[in-house]
Parts: sequence; structure tokens; C-alpha cells
Amino acid sequence: MRFITGLLCLFSLLIWNVAYGREKPSVAVIYSNPPEEILYLYDWIVVDPSTFNMQFQKERYYMKKHGKLIAYFSLGEDSISSMPRTCIIGKNRTWKSNVVDIRKQMCQKIILKKIQALSGNYSGFMFDTLDSYQLALLEKEWKSYEEAEAEFIRKIRKLYPEKIILLNRPFEIFPKVKNYINGVVAESLFFGLDKNHNYIKMPESDTRWLLKKLTEIKNSGIPVIVIDYTDNKTIAAQDAEQIENMGFIPWVTDKNLKHIGTGVYQFIPRKIAIIYDETVDNNPAHQMAQLPLEWLGYTPVLFKYHPEKLPELDDSYRGILVWLMNGIKPKNRKKFENWLLKEIHAGKKVFLVDPYNLFDYRFLKRLGIEAFENKAPVTAGLKLLKFPGDFGFEIKGKPEPADILIKPFNGTSVVEYRNSIGQIFVPVALMNWGGYANQDILIKTMQDMTLWVLNPFSLFRKVFGYLPAYDVTTENGRRIMTVHIDGDGFEGKADFPPFRFSGEVLRDKIIKKYRVPTTASVIVGVITDLYPELSDRLKNIARSIFSLENVEPASHSYSHPFNWYDTLRMSEGLPPEEKNPEYGHNLPIPGYKPSLKKEIIWSINYINKYLTPENKKVKVFLWTGDCVPPKKAIELTYKARVYNVNGGDTSATFNSPFLYLISPMGINKGKYFQIYAPIQNENIYTNLWKNFGGYVRVIQTFKLTEKPRRLKPISLYYHWYSGQKIASLKALEKVYKWALSQKPIPEYLSDYAQKVMEFRGSAIARQKNKWIFKNAGSLRTIRIPLSEGYPDIDKSKGVVGYRKINNSLYISLDNSGNYELKLSRTDNNPFILVESNGIITNFEKENRRYKISLKGYVPLEITIREEGCHVKSSGNPEIFKKGSFIRFRFKEKTASIEATCKN
Repeated sequence: MRFITGLLCLFSLLIWNVAYGREKPSVAVIYSNPPEEILYLYDWIVVDPSTFNMQFQKERYYMKKHGKLIAYFSLGEDSISSMPRTCIIGKNRTWKSNVVDIRKQMCQKIILKKIQALSGNYSGFMFDTLDSYQLALLEKEWKSYEEAEAEFIRKIRKLYPEKIILLNRPFEIFPKVKNYINGVVAESLFFGLDKNHNYIKMPESDTRWLLKKLTEIKNSGIPVIVIDYTDNKTIAAQDAEQIENMGFIPWVTDKNLKHIGTGVYQFIPRKIAIIYDETVDNNPAHQMAQLPLEWLGYTPVLFKYHPEKLPELDDSYRGILVWLMNGIKPKNRKKFENWLLKEIHAGKKVFLVDPYNLFDYRFLKRLGIEAFENKAPVTAGLKLLKFPGDFGFEIKGKPEPADILIKPFNGTSVVEYRNSIGQIFVPVALMNWGGYANQDILIKTMQDMTLWVLNPFSLFRKVFGYLPAYDVTTENGRRIMTVHIDGDGFEGKADFPPFRFSGEVLRDKIIKKYRVPTTASVIVGVITDLYPELSDRLKNIARSIFSLENVEPASHSYSHPFNWYDTLRMSEGLPPEEKNPEYGHNLPIPGYKPSLKKEIIWSINYINKYLTPENKKVKVFLWTGDCVPPKKAIELTYKARVYNVNGGDTSATFNSPFLYLISPMGINKGKYFQIYAPIQNENIYTNLWKNFGGYVRVIQTFKLTEKPRRLKPISLYYHWYSGQKIASLKALEKVYKWALSQKPIPEYLSDYAQKVMEFRGSAIARQKNKWIFKNAGSLRTIRIPLSEGYPDIDKSKGVVGYRKINNSLYISLDNSGNYELKLSRTDNNPFILVESNGIITNFEKENRRYKISLKGYVPLEITIREEGCHVKSSGNPEIFKKGSFIRFRFKEKTASIEATCKN
């Protein structure tokens, strides 16, 4: 037994050292559904399997790295009466549960069966209620129970040697199990609950007793997790710091363990709940507000307003934007008011558009807003008294005539007017709870275009506060470039000699010539069933394209639905809402009845089985037609574990250089997310395929989304039918040449899509004087204003370099997904990566010695800045020096740079 015990102890230590480098893990304990941010932020996340949505967690295919999920498990009690009566030895009347007798083998078998059911989904267990036997047994029986309990835990370790095992307050049995566990949990060291579950400061005698026990455990080498309870955020922060300073792992939270507590990190929320009505396509909340919110680093989440079903917002929400075109009916106001006050009390910032259309006088007064009658003639003019310097951001505007005026009596005016009889009117103000604006001074609609009167970037930052922004447009200081091809026109013939299929033309004239990563799709039904006589030829062309080194395969559906909501209806046996669409409901494939599963799942499986090489699988599904899929359609792409892309209307040109024509990253449909194409396709720029050479106009969009802010990557998006015309082919070549002249970093569309999905849930936190960023390791750029300073590379973690672009600093990160950023007022790092067209695969630093390894889809170019360093590289690149900058140009697609710098 001694030999076996030693092996188990050694095995446990090996797991510990490899996984955490001898550092204590960070731990969160949340018995609701933790948001993605927490799953990224913490090493161990203890959850309640009865409430945790494991099914959806499995659908989160993009969460390639996250903390280990640990299942809460009541070992000594049973609260659902699933145990036979012979296993019950008493009651815990406080929690209304039964105390279990684990001395009996039969009872152990039942418990082990429950553990086995959880073991496939969880990385470990936190065993609770270990001392509940003391409620049911006489003290003389305790020792026999403790012996059985310790033996049972050793048995669990033997059955699950790789699992993390945490024990809650195992003081009586600790000496017998310490070599078999990964940590100890204890509650209420400094702050806890009384018998009525009210928050209290623990009596000093209780604290001293528990502190002695925990110190002994810590000194034995076992990590100790302390859970304290308070609803005071200031106390929570101080308490967590005190616990950590004692060498324990803190988690200070609410009494129900439902909220995001304070641990070794101070979590910073990023989500903004956008409450809208009407349809998304007709509402400026999505069309106008989401893009600037994303650029500022926030994560917008859309909720359609329903008076009886207001959203339940957890602590990952930073604020709320209410933009209701139809206001709120008086009978529904009270419920909405109570909901809003609850969220404001919880610390969320709120921005209200047209507050007078939402609430009555009394509630506005509670918010610090005075509503009063406009006593001047409504036709009389208004004098502008106060306005920001960027007022008239895209268009000049002024308030519409109104009978009711508003102004804050407990806030700061942003825009201020005086009417003809001297009444002061404030249509835009900042409040201690956020701010408000009348829509007519926020935006202005002219014909079919909506423009900003106020600068939304500066306004929303003032309302919701500053945070560093994750950026999906840039990697290693270079603008990302993607290429994707929709499947339309694959079977078409070029109208110039030798009259080949358009798929062949683009394969040979574009894809092989410009060897950048390309996401290419086909409409499966077109090459299998629509043209039987061409099927073999089209399949071979598809195979030849998918086999190219720089191509990733994608599906563009089976029959190219034009209206996805009608496809869903017909898939469910309902008639379509659109009776006689111009192009039909989908392509006229003989005998086909619309099916969402065939369009998505079947088409993906067919491509994987019959058209792609063994080492390639479909990673992307590209929406067709209206590109407005219902939630059920998006859900299928999650189940297929592929990115879903297309939609959005980014097509701003010099004639219409407005944010209205630049779409956000995508749109959430419930908990699922549709990723928009970064830039629109050639069908838009050619005026619906009339001006065949019109795609060159996309270069204007690329320029407008680069300055004054980099809002989008360079994204070439077109159809196979661009290979049918000489003019369209020449336009494509011009666009490729311009794009490559910008020295981008070429990546697949799936790479960009992964960044977008990570953007939605990546974590930001503070730890003392550092920013903490955590994600799956594919979103590798942080953007900050130049005024924030510069990274201190040696005092940061995972930070490789930075580059100034458009009055911002773009900070490059490695691929670890685990970053610490320490900022300095001076830029005095001896070695940084300035820019590269490759992706970082490894970064090492120690005692001013640095090594960066990169891999690209094209031959690598790398620029570094060094001060007093000895630099060497792999391979035999061309080297260009200018001052402290060194540029390397490799023939290879993998390379490394090493630098040894002076201390």
C-alpha cells in the first residue's frame, strides 16, 4: 500500500507541475451558468451540474482553450431523495436534505454511478458535505464514518487518477487523504452567513480556528481555496486581497454563488445589452450602435423587447442601451422601470434613446431628468448653447419641434439649447447612471440613409467607460486579409476562349496565381443533381480546387435558399410566407423538398466525404440568398462545429462614406451568433452584376474602413461567376494587387471567424497594476489609445510587440491565450516585434533573451525593433536595416528570430 500511495502522490504532483508550473491555480465557484469570460479567465471553474448547460458548452466549438470544469458533488448528502431508505441516516434540516451513509458498499455504488455519469464531461469534482455525518451520528460513531469516508475518497482517486479532486472542509480526514487530492475548500474565513443566511463578519474566534486549520493544510503543500460571502463589492475586493496575501486562493461571492465573485482577478465586464423593437433590419440599435460599441471593445448582445419577458443580465454585462422605436406602452412601464432600476442598482450603466417616449414625468424625475412643457411656439428657433467639438459628426442636425422638453437636474449636458422664451433644453446628457439622447439629435435619416449627428465613438465611451479593446482586424501589426468565394456560378462557362467553366478560370487565373489563403465553396446540389450531365466534370473541378494548398473548403448549401426563414417554414411542413419570389425559393433541383438539415449538415458531410482530400474538412458554412438565417439554422452550424459567415452590408464608398454602410461583426440570434462578411461581395459593387468591372470600387471600402479608424480587415469576397467575364476578371486582379500592396497578413476566413467568436467572450480583468486578457489564443491583438502608454515587455506576459496605427497602439500577443499587460509611460523595450505577415507559434523570454517563432501562409516578412541586442534568425533571409529597425524577408513560411539584449 505504501508503494501505491507514493505512486499516486507522485502522479498527482506531476499533473500539478506540468499544468500550472508550480503556481497555484486561479479558481471560480459559480452555481449558475458562468459566462464564457469566466471559463477563459480562471484555471478551475466549479459549477453545479444540475444548472450548468453542458449541451451548449459542447456546441461552443470555438472555445479551443478554457479552464477546467469541476463538478460540485454532495458526497455526504442527497437532496433529491434518489437514495434508498437504507442509505439515509439522518436529515440536514437547514438545507432540507438527507445525510447519506457511505459506510455501506451499496450506497457507495450508487454514488460512484453518479460520479461516473459526470466524469465524461468534467475535469474533476468538488466533494461537499463531508462533515454532515456529524448531524446524524453519535460522536462515538464518527471515527468509523471518517475511516470509511477517507477510504472512499482513495477509491475515487484510484478510479479517476487524472481528475482534479477538491474537498470542502475535510479537516477530520485530511491526514488520510492529503496525498490523493488536489485542493481543499473552506468557506467563511472572514465573511460568511448566519443561520438565517444573512451576511455577517465572522466572529474572531471562528476566524482564528479556521485560519489555523487552513494554514496547516497550506503548509503541507496542498492549495487552499477560501470562499467568503458578501454583497458589498468594496469589502469583496479587500477580502480577496487579504485572503490571497495569506497564501490562499480567494473567491468572494454572493450567498447563492450565482454571481461573478472576486478571486485572484478583478473581472471587468464587456457586454452591452441592446434592447430593441421592430425587426433588427429596421432598427438603428443594430444597424448604427453595434459597430462603434464593438470598436470600443464592448460586446453588444441584442434582446428584442418583450414587455413580459425582460432579459436576465448576469455580471458579465457592463451596460444597457435602450433604443425602442415605438417606446413603451403606459401599461408596461412599471415592470420595465423596476427592471431598469434593479440593473442600475447592480452597477450597470444605461443609455436611453428618447427617454420621454419610454417613461412618464415621475420616473424621469427619479432618474434626475426634468420633463416640462415647451412654452415657446414650436415653430420658433432654438439657440445652440453647448455642443462637443465633433458635433455634426457625419451630418448637421437639430431637434425636431416638440411639445415636451427635457433637461437633467443631476447630470452634465452634452448638447444644450435655449428656446425663444429662454427655456433651457438638453437633448443629450451624461448622468451618474449613464446618459440619454433624443434620437433626432443623435442620428438623422435622409432618404434611405441614416447618419450620425453625434460622434458615437466618443459618446459611448463616456457613457460606458474605457477598457482596452480586443481587435479582430489586425494581427502582428498588419491588417488581416481574407478571401472567400460563394458557390454561385461554379457551373457557368466563361464567355471568352477557351470557354472553360468559371471554376476552372478562377482556379488557374486567380487562386493559383495569388497564393493567399482562400475559402472556396460550392453549392452541392448544383454539382450533384441540378446538371446531371455535368456532374462528374464539376466534381473533379471542385476536387482540384479543394486540393490546392492555399484553399480551405466551405459549403454554400445544397440548393441555395433565397429566403432562410421560408426554408425553415417549408422544412417544418408550413407554407412559405413569400408566395412567388422572383428567383424562386431555391435552385430548381428536381424532386427536392426544402430541408434545413440537408442545406447545412448534409451539404457539409457530402463535401467532406466526396470532394476534399483526407487532410481537409469544411470549416465554414457560407449563407446564401438573403443571408438572414433563423436561429435554428445557425444552431445547426454550431452542431456541425463549423463557422457560419455572410450577411452584413459593408459597402461604403467615396460617394457614401458613412458608418451606416459599415456593418458590425455580426448578429446574435439568442445564444447563437451569425458572423457577417467583413466586406460585401462584387454583386453589390457591380450594381447587381450589370457593370462587370465594378468590383474595383471595393478598394474605396477598404480605404474608408482603414482611416480614421481601422474598422474592418481587407476582405475579398466574390462569386465564381466573376470568372465568366474579362472585365470582372481584370477587376479581381486589380483588387488582389491593391490588397497585397498594403502588406497585409493573409489568413483564412475561418481564422477571422474564430477571432470574432473569441471577441464575443474573451475576458478582461485587473490584477493589481496589470491588465489581464484571456481567450482561446487566436485573438491576438489588443488596441489602446496612445495616451495609455506602452507595454513593458519584460513585466508583461505573452506580449510580443506593438505598432502605432491611426492614433492607437496595436499590441501583439502570442498564441498562449493567457496574457498580462503592464503599461509604462516610456517606450524603452530593448526588443519588440513591430509587424509580420505570419502568426506567432511560440514566444520565449528570460533575462533579456527573446525568441519568437512564426508561421505564415505565405513566405514570411518580419520587422523588429532592437536597442543594443545581438539578433540572429533561422534560415537565410534578406535583411534590411534602418536605425534600430531590422526587416527580415524569408523564402520559407516558418522562421524564428532570437535576440540577446544588454541588461
